[in-house]
Amino acid sequence: MGVHVLIGGSPESGKSVAVQTIIAGASLDPGAVLVLIDGKHGVELATWEAIAHGGVRSDIAGAIEALSWASEQMEERYGFLAGAGLRKITRTHPFGPLLVVVDELAAFSLHPDKKLRERFLTLLHELLARGRAAAIRVVAATQKPGSDVVPTYIRDLFDIRWALRCSTRDASDTVLGAGWASRGFDASQIPLGAAGVGYLLLAGREPVRAKGCYLSDEDLAGVAAYAARLRGV
Repeated sequence: MGVHVLIGGSPESGKSVAVQTIIAGASLDPGAVLVLIDGKHGVELATWEAIAHGGVRSDIAGAIEALSWASEQMEERYGFLAGAGLRKITRTHPFGPLLVVVDELAAFSLHPDKKLRERFLTLLHELLARGRAAAIRVVAATQKPGSDVVPTYIRDLFDIRWALRCSTRDASDTVLGAGWASRGFDASQIPLGAAGVGYLLLAGREPVRAKGCYLSDEDLAGVAAYAARLRGV
């Protein structure tokens, strides 16, 4: 996966399933490093505990620690590129893909401690802005799409944005970008019960209506067990 992905939608819109599907796919590459941050007290991503680097992080301190580690990895990779006279990490280099997942961004971007909140957002911004060349990708999701949860300077660095059913037009535009709802791409018009259906935007293109794949809890547990065997854990 060569892009950063933002997923937003109201509860029961299919957001968590979408995030889990991405993790499941990445987990099948034994060379991929998964950094998992779960703002719902670790319950959403617990299935992947055994293969997540440092385990699944669920509080602001753990989230900052995880992003700091990923940032250090990014700097190491940039050092390698500078020394080799190269522009980006590829499969031929001694670094595997690194996937950073933040499920329920609001738990951290709205954290009451301003210093911790700003540190988290600074680290996240750095990974989004500079991670691509270092084979570092970020997936972030929230069920509370709003400018306070997903600031514009963060949102605009996501190459792919997927607005699942949202509660308001403004929430839809927070995910996709201002003005898309008025042009007919309004995720608040997606009917209740259409879980996994949303407007998918790839930067520079018009949104398309798309439905994601569904993996049950049993499916995910099976993939996680297989991924652990691939990694020898």
